[in-house]
Amino acid sequence: MALDWDDILSYNTVKVVRIRDRRLGILHITFMASIVIYIVIYSIILNKGYLNLETPVGSIRASLLKPSQSQTNFPYCSNQANPNPNILPLKCEYWDESNVVYPIGEETAFCATTRVKYYNQTADCEFTSPTCTYKDSDNAQNIYVADIERFTLLIDHTMYAPVSGIQRNALSLHGYIQDENNKEIQVNQGINTIGVQGKPDIIELGLLLNYTGINLDNPSLINPNLTMRYDGLIILVFIDYSNTYSNSIKNIKYTYSTSVVQDTEFTVVEPVVLDNINHRFVFKRHGIRMLFFQTGSIGHFKFQSLLLTFVSGMGLLAISTLIVDQLAIRILPQRKSYQSFKFQVTEGYNPMKKIVKDDRGDELLYHKIESL
Repeated sequence: MALDWDDILSYNTVKVVRIRDRRLGILHITFMASIVIYIVIYSIILNKGYLNLETPVGSIRASLLKPSQSQTNFPYCSNQANPNPNILPLKCEYWDESNVVYPIGEETAFCATTRVKYYNQTADCEFTSPTCTYKDSDNAQNIYVADIERFTLLIDHTMYAPVSGIQRNALSLHGYIQDENNKEIQVNQGINTIGVQGKPDIIELGLLLNYTGINLDNPSLINPNLTMRYDGLIILVFIDYSNTYSNSIKNIKYTYSTSVVQDTEFTVVEPVVLDNINHRFVFKRHGIRMLFFQTGSIGHFKFQSLLLTFVSGMGLLAISTLIVDQLAIRILPQRKSYQSFKFQVTEGYNPMKKIVKDDRGDELLYHKIESL
């Protein structure tokens, strides 16, 4: 049997057939209306599909300040009234911010000491010898920093979106902080101010810990027999920027959120050389370690983003048409009739004998149709 190259290399083209069936018409119109609503209202208007989003960068400065008037009688202080033996009380000392903060000068991190063990070390030898080592003194002190929860933390941050060129400082923005229930709130109570436009962000460490769900006298994250005040902890502080929450991209807000790193402690050793390298003072610190991260989405109008959102939605129109077509030719009782209207095979290019189908799907025999 000879190969029919016209049949093998046939070309399929689109044929428009108007099917007068209210069931298919209602379904198709419903699909079309739903897709248009999805594209215009949801994708473009609500989800800001016309915006090009970028993650901002920036700088952060954090500083600590001791309370103007310190309090007394803390249950974790063994040298004060009514110490609580269940939380391992130690001697308490009142330090200022210069002694509490270490390391100093960090841009995206911050540490406040809660407990410190300090002692002298002396080396009665020359360090030219490989066996020369320091020896600890016998008068080591292990103390808590008193009233650390009432130290105030200042957070000054600036964001910059490189593509759009948008730059803002926290003082010019509205902001929020997530409380212990993950609810966004503004704070404007006494010395504590968070997110108030024109005011710096200042918050007591104790209040920030409360929003994080932390009590320093609760069990340590690595040893239930000790406390978080004793071992220290690490807190991640996220600053999330957004200008897509309202109808105007000129409105930019930021939100603080915190998260505790589980199963960790924080400790750092600070050696201080005294009169010479053979004599040094060592501070072994534990405390509240905070790591700051700037995240979020800053958007600006871009026609390509709008076009991409529109084209992506248009693909749904083709899918809806395909669904209605398949329903017409494969599911409905009139499917054979609809198939005959939708699909038609033409006469071949060769004017010799050809077999074609009529609109009812019956095969017809043609001989030498010279007009083709």
